[in-house]
Amino acid sequence: MKKILLLAVCLASTIGLYAQTSGGPDLYGNVWRDSNDPNGPTFNWIDISSNPNAEQISGLADDNAVGPFSLPAPFQYYWYTVDRFWIGSNGYLVFNPNTTFAAAFPVIPTPDAKNNFVAALMSDLNFENAPLPAAQNVAKCWKWTSPGLDSVVVTFDSVPFWVNAVPAYDGNNTFQIILDYNDSSITYQYLSQTGPSSANPGFVSVGIENGSGNDGLNPYFDIYPPTTYAIKFYPPASTTLLINDAASLYADNEVTGAIFISKNAAGAHALTSQVVNAGNTVLNPFNVSGLVRAANNAVQVSNTAATDTLQPSQTQIINFANPFIPLNAGTFRFINTTTLGGDAFAGNDGKTQELQVVDTTLVDINLVYDNGTAAAGGISWSGGNGGCANYFIPPFYPCDITKTSMFIVTDPLAVGYHIKVFADNGPNNTAGTLLDSINVAPGFVSGAFVNTTLTAPIRIDSGGFYISWNMNGDQVALGQNQVAPFSNRTFEILGGTMSDYRSGQIEDLMIRATISRVGVGIEDVNAEDGIGQFFPNPARDKATIVVDAAVLGQGKMVVQMYDIKGSLVSSEQMTIQNGQLEVNLSKIQTGLYTVRFVVDNKEFSRKLQVTK
Repeated sequence: MKKILLLAVCLASTIGLYAQTSGGPDLYGNVWRDSNDPNGPTFNWIDISSNPNAEQISGLADDNAVGPFSLPAPFQYYWYTVDRFWIGSNGYLVFNPNTTFAAAFPVIPTPDAKNNFVAALMSDLNFENAPLPAAQNVAKCWKWTSPGLDSVVVTFDSVPFWVNAVPAYDGNNTFQIILDYNDSSITYQYLSQTGPSSANPGFVSVGIENGSGNDGLNPYFDIYPPTTYAIKFYPPASTTLLINDAASLYADNEVTGAIFISKNAAGAHALTSQVVNAGNTVLNPFNVSGLVRAANNAVQVSNTAATDTLQPSQTQIINFANPFIPLNAGTFRFINTTTLGGDAFAGNDGKTQELQVVDTTLVDINLVYDNGTAAAGGISWSGGNGGCANYFIPPFYPCDITKTSMFIVTDPLAVGYHIKVFADNGPNNTAGTLLDSINVAPGFVSGAFVNTTLTAPIRIDSGGFYISWNMNGDQVALGQNQVAPFSNRTFEILGGTMSDYRSGQIEDLMIRATISRVGVGIEDVNAEDGIGQFFPNPARDKATIVVDAAVLGQGKMVVQMYDIKGSLVSSEQMTIQNGQLEVNLSKIQTGLYTVRFVVDNKEFSRKLQVTK
């Protein structure tokens, strides 16, 4: 990884059983044996790189993960099954989304927000060439499924370590992970390993860890496994261990990502979650609570819903009866919690989603995840070529992105930074098309938000967008906010690759966006464009607006109405009579609307208040 400057690093204690050739059992009954054990596996390297059916994995860089990749069938892992995985550039597979690891690496098991993985060589590896674009980092990764669908092999091929030098890599590691459906075993094989070791605690961890983080095996910690060597993890032939465990998988969306909601939005915000039977016994119906709390912890809405009977690994979507009605702007939390009697693990019972209610009648609407208070230090990447990003989904469409704000903690070398705005039209809504790029020269005041107006407003008609902060050199640092709730919408950028922010479970990045409603602002008070103002306004059954016939040209006018959430409520082609346009409001509910006039390649907008 690129080392984080200006941050304290938690150090782990070194442990290990390196003289042993076997170990375990863990709580579930898994054991491991290596190729030096009489009853262990034989080292038998599977060369998949030249297999025509092998897939070379793209997108791996420094401290990131790519996926998901589907397994050919559910794979038995501990007392549950997994059906997809992500490949981590630092030598692991993980079965949960938005889970990445960077040094220092954990002792296994460690129950925290990052669980449910297999770590063959969880170390500070590097697939990218920065800071020398022409450098030759030959690292590759391959994935192969056997023709009989009875095994999946992932090979890390010639992957070097990250080093704080130019180029930013050294050494070579070739190893593989084998998921074997024949006996539900997991094997790691190590073909070659060269390069620098580290004196920092937590520089390597090898093992397996379950989904709750309370069970696992850790054959190697802070020492590299030997080469031409294999470790195999064997599940128990049978188990008497009964696990009653109900877990929350997410709130509202798969990553429990923060959302923005319009204050006084027409209707209300529905509350949903997904839960799972994470144990190995049948669970009779149990309750799931769904609360929304304000920043002062006051309960805004309370729900309790009962699940169906759930088989092991079975999931269920919970649609809570009482929605959230966003009467006031501010920060809220949607908290969903399973309440199973005799639940084995409390750590996976709940998920919390950040809800940001914004006043969308304002000219400038700020999309903000942080509370304005920066933690000491800030985040900065050594080498000065890293960055960070936030993902925003606006509360309505269409809207224009007009500004961005970034809290800059310090810039002691006066290097500045640059801003980029991306559409979310990449694979799986990742950052895609570059929409704007602005250099911010040094000279701004540190320890405060720096506001930047975009080159031109950027229209967003659907989906979301990314705003990134990119270093122009060493030691310029971005603010981090460590006050819950957290957005789960944060990313880090290393070697030009955007991946989930490693500390996104415990902090937010202080990057903000400003949007405006289409037509809100100068167009609402400017009649020179040939479109007047609605009268009456507010209106009940109909509203009239003056239109200069010259505006029409040779085209026909389309009139669209958007409610305060940005939803299109009506659209029709209309004609001008005696220089006026009459809009029928008989089917339009009470509320504030943006009326959009489209003719030829021109657009005009006006606000209209409807009262019944």
